[in-house]
Amino acid sequence: MALAAPQAPAPAADAPAADIGTSGDAIIVTGTRESGRLARQSATPIDVVKADTLTATGQSNLVDSLRSVLPSFNAPAVGYDVGALARTFALRGLSPSQTLILVNGKRRHLSSSIYADSDPSQGSNVVDLDMIPLAAVGRVEVLRDGAAAQYGSDAIAGVINVILKDDANSGGVSVQGGKYYAGDGTSIQANADKGVALKDGGVLHLSAGYRYQDFTNRSGDSGGVQPAKVQGMPRSVVVSGGYDYTRPLGETLDFYSFGTYAWRKARANENPRQPGWFSDAVDALYPQGFTPQETLNEHDFSVTGGIKSHGDWAVDLSSTYGRDTVKLRNISTINPDLLADTGNAQTDFNVGGFAASEWTSNLDVKHQFDLGLAGPATFAFGAENRYETYEIRAGEPTSYYSGGPQAFPGFRPSDAANVHRNSVAGYADLTLRPVKAWELSGALRWEHYNGVGSRLNGKLASRYDVTDRFALRGSVSTGFHAPTLAQQNYSATTVTTGYASIQLPLGSPGANLLGAPALKPETSTSASLGFVAEPVHGLSITVDAYRIDVKNRIIESAYLYGDLAQAAIAANGTTIPAGLDPGNVSAVFFTNGVDTRTQGVDMTASWVMPAGALGTIRWDAGLAYVDTTIRRVHAAPAVLADAGLSLVDAVQRTNLTTATPSWKASLAAAWSSGPLDLTLRNTFYSNARQAQGYAEPYYIIDTGARVITDLDIGYRVTPQVRVGVGANNLFDVHPRMIPTAIGQALNYDRYSHVAPYGINGGSYYLRLTVNL
Repeated sequence: MALAAPQAPAPAADAPAADIGTSGDAIIVTGTRESGRLARQSATPIDVVKADTLTATGQSNLVDSLRSVLPSFNAPAVGYDVGALARTFALRGLSPSQTLILVNGKRRHLSSSIYADSDPSQGSNVVDLDMIPLAAVGRVEVLRDGAAAQYGSDAIAGVINVILKDDANSGGVSVQGGKYYAGDGTSIQANADKGVALKDGGVLHLSAGYRYQDFTNRSGDSGGVQPAKVQGMPRSVVVSGGYDYTRPLGETLDFYSFGTYAWRKARANENPRQPGWFSDAVDALYPQGFTPQETLNEHDFSVTGGIKSHGDWAVDLSSTYGRDTVKLRNISTINPDLLADTGNAQTDFNVGGFAASEWTSNLDVKHQFDLGLAGPATFAFGAENRYETYEIRAGEPTSYYSGGPQAFPGFRPSDAANVHRNSVAGYADLTLRPVKAWELSGALRWEHYNGVGSRLNGKLASRYDVTDRFALRGSVSTGFHAPTLAQQNYSATTVTTGYASIQLPLGSPGANLLGAPALKPETSTSASLGFVAEPVHGLSITVDAYRIDVKNRIIESAYLYGDLAQAAIAANGTTIPAGLDPGNVSAVFFTNGVDTRTQGVDMTASWVMPAGALGTIRWDAGLAYVDTTIRRVHAAPAVLADAGLSLVDAVQRTNLTTATPSWKASLAAAWSSGPLDLTLRNTFYSNARQAQGYAEPYYIIDTGARVITDLDIGYRVTPQVRVGVGANNLFDVHPRMIPTAIGQALNYDRYSHVAPYGINGGSYYLRLTVNL
C-alpha cells in the first residue's frame, strides 16, 4: 500500500538527504506483537529516531537529542547541582514517571536519585537515559500512547524503547568538541562502536563513549549586596560502554545478551558564602569567603540474558538485572557548629548516597493462527516477575552534626533506608484483521505489587485504511503508575539554629503525626484518535489528538510550616534547638495530591524533495499542543486542615499546568549535494509560567516565547570520513530575565530553570566522523 512505501530516492549522484526527523519506513517492535510492521502502518502513534538523526542534532546526550527531534518530547535544562544530573523529561506534558523506558524491549531500571528541584518533574524517580551510551544506540522508538496493558506500570504517557546496535557490518568513530558562546562550558565527546561476526555464527557489537562537560555560570550581577545564586551546569565526566551479542543455538533457537555500563563523576558549585557570615574562626579559614561544591560518584549498569525461539510458537525467556549507586560528598565547605564546638575544621564530608536495583524476569509467547479472516490472528501472552531494592546511606557523623556543612548536610541515620519489594504480572494480547482494511487489537494485563496492591488494565486499538493513502486510527486504554520505593521512602533532614526542614518518608512517626497517608497508585484513562495520510508520493502526515485523565497524581506537598512541622521532625528522632521559631521549620512529603486531565494534538510531516542539480532536500515539520488542568485537589489530612494548611499551593499548580510550554513547533530542512550536507532546524516554544516561593506572596516567572535555531554543516572528505561544524541555539537565545526585584526575593535567581532550551545560550562544535 502507498502509506507503507519507501520515500522517493535521491538522485544517484548525491548522498541521500539526512534522516533528520522520524522515520515512517522503519520496522518497529514497540506497540505491536506482529513482526515486520512499519511505523506508518501502526494503529497507534509511534516515532522512530535513527542513530544518524540523533548525531545530526549535535547534542551530547540522548535526552537533548530526543528533545531536538520530537515535538511531543520536552526536557528542562540540566539542573544546577549534582542531584539533578539524572535528566527528567515530559512526553505529552506528563511526568517522566509516567513514561516507561525499555532497552531492546526489556524494562530499564530506575535511577537511585529522586528529582527534588521545583519544576514539572519534582518528586519523580526516573530512568536516567543519559547513562545509556549514545554510541550503542541504533534507534529509538517512541510510542505516544497509553500502553500499561501491554508493558505494565508507568506506561501512561507512552513508551520509549531504546534499540541497541546489533549488526556485524557497521561501526564508526566520532570525536566532537565545543563551547558556549559565553566562553565556558567546554564539552568533549568521543564515541566508537564496531560489530563483528564470530566463528560460532554469533554477532557481537561493542560500543564505548566518553563525555566531558565543564561548568557554566549564568548568574550575572545580583543587583544587590549578596552575590547572585549559582545558575549553570555542573562539571561532569561520563565514561560508558555497551554490548549486544546473539548466538544461534540451532535452527530455531538463539541465545542473546546485551548490557550497558556507565561511570559518572560530577562536581557542582553551590551558592557562595561571604566573609563575615559566620564566626571569626570560619573567616580565618576562608578569608575571602567560600563556594561549597557537591560531588557525585555514580556507577550504573544493566545486563540481560535470554533464549528466544522462532517458528509457529515464538518463545522469549529472559532475565534483566540493573543497578545504580551514587556516592555524594560536600567539599570546600565547613560545618560552622562543628568548628565552634569541637575545633574540627573539616572541609570535605561524606554526606551519604543512594543505591537502587531491579531484577526482572520475563516469559513472552507469541503465535499466529488462521481464523478465516482477512489475515492471520496474532495471539501473545506472558508473565513477569520483578524484585526491587532501594537504599539511602547515611553520611559520616560530622556531616550531620548540628546543621551540617554549608550547602549540603549529610543524611542522618534517621534518614537511612534499606527496603525492597516484589511484583508479578501476566498479560494477554490479541490482534485481528477482520477485513483487509481493518485492524483490531486488544490487551489485558494484571499486576500485583507487594505493599501497593493489584491492578487490571486493558487496551483497545484500531486502524482502518480508508484508501491506500489515508487511514484512521485510535485507541482507548487504562493505565497506572505504582509509587516507586524512592517516592515511598525518601528522607532528608536539615536542622540548624536558624531553621529546620524535613522530607518525611511515608510511614515514619513524623509522617503519621501529620496524617500523611500511604501512597496509592496513579491510575489513568486514555483515548486517542488520529489519521495517517500520504497526499502525494513522498509526503507523509500524521495527526493524533488525545486525552489522558490521571487520578491520584503523586506530587510533593507544599511546604508545611509551624508547630506541626517542628513536632514531625522531633517525632522522627531529631532534636530541635531550643528557641527555634516554628515559622522557620518546614516539612514536606509525597502524596496523591490531585487528579488531572491532559489533552492535546501531535502532528508530524515529512517530505523528500528532489531538487535536480541542487541535490536533495528533506523537510520535517512537527507540532505539539498540550494542555493540563487540575480536575480535583485532594483534601489535606484532618490534622493539617484544622491547622489551616494545604497540600497544594501555587507552585504545585503551575508545575502541573503551565510550567511546560503548551505549544512546540519545529521545521527542519536537510540538504545534500555530493559531499556537502546541511541541516537547519527551527523550534518554537511557547511561554512557560511558574510560581516560585515558599509561601504567599508567590512570584510569577515567565520564560517568554522563543525560537531556537540549530545548524549543522558537513563535508565528506572521503565516503568514510566526514567533517562537521555546527551550532545549537545559533542566535544565542535566553529565557526572559527575571526582574531584579523578584530575583532578589528568590535568592537572586536570574532565569527561570524550566525553559526546555536551557539558560546557557548558544554553543558551537566541531565533529569528525569516520565510518569503519
